[in-house]
Amino acid sequence: MIKNNRTEICLSISSNPGTFGETVHNAGYNYQGLNFFYKAIKVDNLEDIIKAMKLLNIKGCSVSMPFKEKIIEHLDILDEDAKKTGAVNTVLIKNNILKGFNTDIFGALKALEAININKKENVLIVGAGGVARAIIIALKKKQIKNINITNRNLKKAETLSNRFNCKVVNWEERNKFKSSILINATPIGMKGYDCLAPIDVKSLYNFNKIMDVVVSENETNLIMAAKNMKIPCINGLHMTFYQAFKQYKIYTGNDAPIDHMVNAYNTHFNKEVVLR
Repeated sequence: MIKNNRTEICLSISSNPGTFGETVHNAGYNYQGLNFFYKAIKVDNLEDIIKAMKLLNIKGCSVSMPFKEKIIEHLDILDEDAKKTGAVNTVLIKNNILKGFNTDIFGALKALEAININKKENVLIVGAGGVARAIIIALKKKQIKNINITNRNLKKAETLSNRFNCKVVNWEERNKFKSSILINATPIGMKGYDCLAPIDVKSLYNFNKIMDVVVSENETNLIMAAKNMKIPCINGLHMTFYQAFKQYKIYTGNDAPIDHMVNAYNTHFNKEVVLR
């Protein structure tokens, strides 16, 4: 809770807010004795919340779908990763200047390392939004050259392909496509989409490893199916935790107390998450 009139407030804005950020960020602040408070809020009008953050002298803001690209026009400065992706998931406000960051790239790198990716592998990414862009940049940092994109909106996939020199797989062909790694970079699996999967379950045998970016109260259908089929997989928690740790550093200037934040998540959600 807010402690006094000097408490630094960080928000998380989303059309469908969850409690992950509140749980791990506030646990970190309390553990380190910082006068910070983190709150997730539902946002319908992005312009109004930007004005409110300036007026209320908010310290920072985490940005979730569908605002990661839309928020850029409201910002004063972008860091290099945000420029590369054209997407922002973290905003720092200082002297009324709004600076945008993209910590999803860091989170994606850590998730890819956890599934032991190597530069000879080829990848199919489902999705063509801001998260997909971050993952593509992370893959290129890992020297992965064979990157394929599929998306329900073909034009968005082609735009991403042209920007990052990737190949496009038609949406109707995704269930027949074979590659080393399947990455779901869509909202499929989130609340409201939790009865769906980005690809037919039978087609999962076309992949050697599976990565999901979605964080769900329970495992997504994609991850549950992969586990049942004994396909090595990693859920959205890895990427989400590590991008949050980098956010924490941006907001506070302190290294995140990783173990304590993970323990707080496990306690709150009755989980046994162990980061690889």
